[in-house]
Amino acid sequence: MSQGLKIELDEQVFKQLKELCKDDENKMKEYIKKALKNRLNQENLSNSPKDSLDSYLSKGKAGSRNYGVKGQGW
Repeated sequence: MSQGLKIELDEQVFKQLKELCKDDENKMKEYIKKALKNRLNQENLSNSPKDSLDSYLSKGKAGSRNYGVKGQGW
């Protein structure tokens, strides 16, 4: 289901978009849709939980000295 959203662009941004899409309004709409999707996907990826030091350390066995490559422990 598509929903509409009316936005107002700065004159300079609109001019650049118009030149980029060669005055084709449909191409302008598609360009904006793709740009928004890409931006939202990037933000979703950056907000995904990453392995932190705490989670890395909690995965190991208590009292274990396996800290990585062989020979790097104590």
